[in-house]
Amino acid sequence: MKPTYIDDYSKSIAFNNQSRLVYGTSALGGVWGSVKESESIDALLYALENGISVLDTAPSYANSELYVGKALKQWKGTRPFISTKVGRLKGEDAYEFKLDYSKEAMTRSLHQSLETLGLDYIDLLFLHEPQLVPLENMETILDTLKGFKQDGLVKKLGVGGNPSETFKPFITHNNFDVVSGFLRMDACNLSAFNGEIQQYKKEGIAYYAASALHFSLLGNRFEQYKKDGADGEWITQSDLDNAIKVKTIADRLNMSIATLAQRYLFSIAEADRVVMGARNLQQIQSTIADWKLGKLPEDIFNEITETVIA
Repeated sequence: MKPTYIDDYSKSIAFNNQSRLVYGTSALGGVWGSVKESESIDALLYALENGISVLDTAPSYANSELYVGKALKQWKGTRPFISTKVGRLKGEDAYEFKLDYSKEAMTRSLHQSLETLGLDYIDLLFLHEPQLVPLENMETILDTLKGFKQDGLVKKLGVGGNPSETFKPFITHNNFDVVSGFLRMDACNLSAFNGEIQQYKKEGIAYYAASALHFSLLGNRFEQYKKDGADGEWITQSDLDNAIKVKTIADRLNMSIATLAQRYLFSIAEADRVVMGARNLQQIQSTIADWKLGKLPEDIFNEITETVIA
């Protein structure tokens, strides 16, 4: 299966024609390096003022929930759609893994998130890091998550991360509404189309596509990755080879590879929502500028698709 070229790139049919663009707030929370609170809040307010109406956060994104909560207190407009997560606890950076999938811990985590964000309910609650979930406890975990929904604390439930093969049987419409995946649907890797997306669509499950820049391989770290080579874990040789080919297309169009990559993901119909990370005001301004440019021309979209799947 190949990606389908989208008609209206701005609205998500899976989310009642709300915006497809999601501001993923891990970077502004400080997980990839130190940030200033005031700058992170300014970036969030700029995003809200310029049409972004969907935010994604998590306890493990360092100070992300705190900054989102403070921005929401200052925001006078319409309440944005908010997602957060349970299972992975607060950490100082992206490499600190603290996990607790017990009923008590997830309940405590959700209530702490609600308090920090200043909300009465969460629009979408993700079970974080599905590949690390203790599957022998899934019955209790699912009962706990569904209890949050029944109590009105959560509107939708999702899987936050790339699921393992052993977790995938639990991804049914009876259990989850959304999957948020990364590094599997972008301008250098379309492996999500090797059966995964088809299964989600069959179950009526929406897909959040994250990592449009493939951990900056398709952005400001392209030359560094090209020099250092693939790491074999997050960046495969195939990813790198595809990025090099896609860079030639971007150069021919006199377009930055980051803009080309973001607009390519905007153009994929199977991405019910697109999660864009931005660490600061300058980066969110660039993202919004690319969003306003919209989807790519269909012939360019098809050329990139054929390049990546070749």
